[in-house]
Amino acid sequence: MDFGLRRLGIALSDEDASLARPLRVLEITSVRHAPEAVAAAAKDADAGSVVVGVPLGLEGEERRQEVRRVERFARALRKCSGLEVFLMDESMSTREAGERAREAGRADQDPSLHAHAATVILQRWLDRPRKPRGAER
Repeated sequence: MDFGLRRLGIALSDEDASLARPLRVLEITSVRHAPEAVAAAAKDADAGSVVVGVPLGLEGEERRQEVRRVERFARALRKCSGLEVFLMDESMSTREAGERAREAGRADQDPSLHAHAATVILQRWLDRPRKPRGAER
C-alpha cells in the first residue's frame, strides 16, 4: 500500500505471492478514517496481510515525521483489521511508477499512479530475500 494524506494506493499479489498488480486508489478525507478504509478494502480482497510503504531512505526531520505517521497508521490498521501489517521501504516507488507510466504512454500524474506505486512496494516485499524455514533459530 502506498500511504498518502489524500490518496492511498492499493495493490494485490497473485495467489502464489509472486506477482503484484495495482488494484485501486482510495480517496480519503481524513487520515483518521484511513485505517478503516484500508481494512475494508483488504477484507473485500480477502487479503491475508497488508504491506505498507514507509519512507525510510531519506534523511531529515520531515521524513521522520512521515515515518512516525505511517507507523501510527500501521498500528491502527493492525488493530482494526486483525491482519498482520508489514512495513516496506517505499523510497523512490512513486518515481519508479511514474517512469513505468511514461514508458507505457500514460501520464505520470494520473491518480492511478498511487496504485502503481503500491504495486512497486508490494513487489519489493514479494521479491525480498527470505530465510529458509527453520533458519529463524
